Amino acid sequence: MLFMAGQGAGADKPVPAAELAVDVISVKGGPRLLGAVLGREENGQLAVAVRREWLAQTHPQLYDASQRDTLVQCEAALQTLRGRIADWRKARPAEGELAAFLKQEADRVEQDLQRLQAGRYQEPAPFLLLDFPQSRAERVVVQTAARRAVALAAWQVPLERVETRTAASLTQELKQRQLAPVTDPDELLLMLPVRPESESAWVARRALVEYQLRKPFDLQGTGDLVFPVGEQAAGAQAGRLIEGVVKNLTGGGLQGLLDQALDPSARPQAAGGGAGGEKWLASASQAAAAADVSGFRVTRVDQNLEAQQVSVETRFVVRFSDGAWRTVWSHTEKGDTTKVRGDLEQQIQQDPQVRQVLEIVKAVGLGGDEQVKLALRFGAATMDCQKQADNRFFRFRDRYLQSLDGPVFPMAPPAKAK
Repeated sequence: MLFMAGQGAGADKPVPAAELAVDVISVKGGPRLLGAVLGREENGQLAVAVRREWLAQTHPQLYDASQRDTLVQCEAALQTLRGRIADWRKARPAEGELAAFLKQEADRVEQDLQRLQAGRYQEPAPFLLLDFPQSRAERVVVQTAARRAVALAAWQVPLERVETRTAASLTQELKQRQLAPVTDPDELLLMLPVRPESESAWVARRALVEYQLRKPFDLQGTGDLVFPVGEQAAGAQAGRLIEGVVKNLTGGGLQGLLDQALDPSARPQAAGGGAGGEKWLASASQAAAAADVSGFRVTRVDQNLEAQQVSVETRFVVRFSDGAWRTVWSHTEKGDTTKVRGDLEQQIQQDPQVRQVLEIVKAVGLGGDEQVKLALRFGAATMDCQKQADNRFFRFRDRYLQSLDGPVFPMAPPAKAK
């Protein structure tokens, strides 16, 4: 059966779901919703984000009920948050920047609660969050990541009638405005109203705030080898960018010479035992526990000579109440080493430690200039990916530092489009 989108403002012709940029959710005994499927919440409910204006025009009764429910949910969330902040302040008294932030948030939450109780609170979020049992979803069409990126960009502008126009039409208008699709799906979280937050999500939020305002803790490495990034390690980073390539070229035979050229204190330490394919997590979590932090960022590099590709994966890992350390956010950037990155290659080549490594490569006759160029290309590609991964992490971090009732932590990704 062809799944058709309903008509909205502007009398659009019905558009097949396969041509839309938005997700389509048909509810048993209820409306057909056009928006974004966020996934399943911890209680198993299916969560769907729907633009407030579209819902008010298309399903006014559902909008009124959702608006009332949103205010109830908001008050419940703020009541819980008030207690959580009080407990946090007791656990971390006189913590400088963190203490100032918590006091500011405690005062703001109290003011918002007073406005709610007086009927003067205005929810600014452009989207409403609807949730219902998975069994009530008669048909769910989740668009591809590319189409969802178009919808998100269109909502951010905002363009008109995003829900009822084809993805091609929205893409064309974005191009005319010289705007690109938004590839980070978590940007949608910034447009959702305040909601109650589960204990596990609160633990993750608290760890991220403390990472920024109390004590940041970062690790870097390759494969199962990770090491804390301190001042000494940061100084050796440029050399480490090309060390992996040199090791692959020589089969590890130059390791002793490389250790003399690079700061040994920055050398990654082999991880102990670990679950599955994440052996690095054991040593990383031990280092984080020793540093007295509840969350850390880890960045791992993979350099594939045969495929001429590098990838940089960065994660934020949190310790939960059961003592286990789990990833709450991750992102991977991939780079083609055949791409010319002249400025970055020059920047790497001018580093004193890099020059020592390259002199070693030349001295032992590993192919001369060609191998040096190869090492520099891999180093530049890695640095480029590292920069992009950093930017993605900073966006993730910053969206949770504006307020403690800001967007909930990302849920599991929805199923693939059918």
